[in-house]
This record gives sequence, structure tokens and C-alpha cells, in this order.
Amino acid sequence: MKKNRASGIPSTASPVPFLGAAVWSIVRFLFLLCMAYVIFSPLIYMISLAVRDSQDIYDMSIVWIPKHFTLENFKMVFDDLEFMEVLKNSGIIAVGGTAISVFICSMTAYGFARFKFFGSKFLFFVVILTILIPPQITALPNYVLFSSFDFFGIFSGIAGKATNINMLDNISTIMILSVLGQGIRSGLIIFIFRQYFKGIPSELEQAAEIDGCGYISTYFRIMLPNAGGPLRISILFSLVWYWSDFYTLTTYLPNTRIISSVISNVSEALQHVLYMEARDPYKIVTIEQAACLVSLIPILIIFLVTQKSFARSIETTGLVG
Repeated sequence: MKKNRASGIPSTASPVPFLGAAVWSIVRFLFLLCMAYVIFSPLIYMISLAVRDSQDIYDMSIVWIPKHFTLENFKMVFDDLEFMEVLKNSGIIAVGGTAISVFICSMTAYGFARFKFFGSKFLFFVVILTILIPPQITALPNYVLFSSFDFFGIFSGIAGKATNINMLDNISTIMILSVLGQGIRSGLIIFIFRQYFKGIPSELEQAAEIDGCGYISTYFRIMLPNAGGPLRISILFSLVWYWSDFYTLTTYLPNTRIISSVISNVSEALQHVLYMEARDPYKIVTIEQAACLVSLIPILIIFLVTQKSFARSIETTGLVG
């Protein structure tokens, strides 16, 4: 037992708690390091292949760092695959679908959170079902509907004869689904906003009503400005969903060049080009990785810019309560 030099009182401090904390810190660091490797190793390997020259493909000594760097793979992505058109189409779908879905779903969630009407619980149960039910179940009837689109017979009534419009391969089809609350994972966005709106004190709405605000004014001036957390979460998630979705978008846009469909068919698209130019067919691997990396860059930039606000927004979405 040691004595305290200042007071002469025996000290009961033990190095065991300090050692326990140090060991726990080391274990936690090693665990996080292993998790980081599992998460980032595919991305690092993708970058390694994307900048790798053809002569490095057969070099078995190269694992992570290529011996010959090149940007030719990215050039082929934009020239032979016409990736600028692909990015433009996917950007229009992602931004337009996100803006419409978040607006419509937030307004719908406000109605579920604040208004009691006949069948409200059943309708919200239907919303929950849209989260649980696979999109393949609703894709077939929607596909048939948009392949011969006639809005409640209005088009036929105006034309005086049967008039069916083929809405497939038209980006407006995705926007129509978003307006009708059937966008990609719209049910989850409604649930997020509804949980948050239920936690806002009703006194704010009562004060707004005293000041002469109606329901719509209250939504735009009180409820929506206070829903910054759910807005950020929903916008970021929805952008990622619309940007990277394959099944829904290729169902309604089978011939439209979007990221998910082009990347899935890179091999078929480049085989003819590489054959005509007498290039190594295995170069397709490096071009595929370059295309994947280009498609990831916009999402990575958005996440890096918004990661702090994204982390704070997670705590205020109301999903825990």
C-alpha cells in the first residue's frame, strides 16, 4: 500500500482499472479497424482496378497498388459507354423523384399524425404493408396500367374513342408514381415523418390557428420547417434509392439508359468495341470497375458533405420512440 506524499494517507489506488480501460481501448480499436477493412476493402480494390493498365491484369504480384496507372478506363466509360447521358438520366430521376416523394410523403404523414378520420388507422396499416410487401407484387399491375395508360377513361372520353398511351420508357412514369405516393420506399418516408410529427407539441398548431393559419399554412410554416431532421434523412435516403435502384426503374424504363441497367450490361456493351479495336477482352474488368466508381462518386460526395447533419438527424427522426 502506497502513501500519498501530500497528506501521508495510504493510497488505495490500483492500476487494475487503468489496465482494464487500456485493454478495452485496444480491443475496440482492433474491432473498428477490422470493420473498416471489411467495409472499405471493396472500394479500395475497385479504385485499384479502375486505374490499372492492361498489362497489370495478368501480373499476379499486384494486389492493391498497380505498377502502371492509367485513366484510359475512365475515358472509355465516358466515350464508349456514353456515361454522361447515363448520369444525366439517373440524376433527373433521382432529384425529381426525391423532391416529389419527400414533399408528398411528408404532407401525407402530417395528415396521419394530426387528423383523425374514418379509416385512418386502416390506411396507415396499408402504408406499413407497402414497406413490408416486396415491390414485385405491385410492379405487374402498374406495368400493365402504364403500358396502356388511360386516366379513368378521361383520354378516351376527350378523343371519342379508345385512347391508350404507352407510358413505359418515359421518365414521367416514375414522377407519376411519386406523386401518387408509390415512389421507391415511399411508405418508409411516410412512417419517418409521421413518427416525428406526432412528437411535435400540439400547442404550436393551436398558436398558429389563433394567428389565423389554416391547415396548409400550419404545415408549411410550422410543421415542415421544424422537421429538418426527417427532411435530411429522407432526402439522402431517397437520393440513394432512386440513384441505385435496379428492379423498379428497369421495370418501367426498360430501354432508358440509367446507371443500374448500364453497369449490369457493361460486358455486353463493350465486347464488340474491344473486339473491333483488337483489345484484350479481360480489360472489361477494369472498365466495369471504373464505371462503378464513377457511379459512386456523386453519392459519396453528398454523404461526405452531409455526414455531420446526417448523424445529428438520426437522433431526431422519432424512429426510436
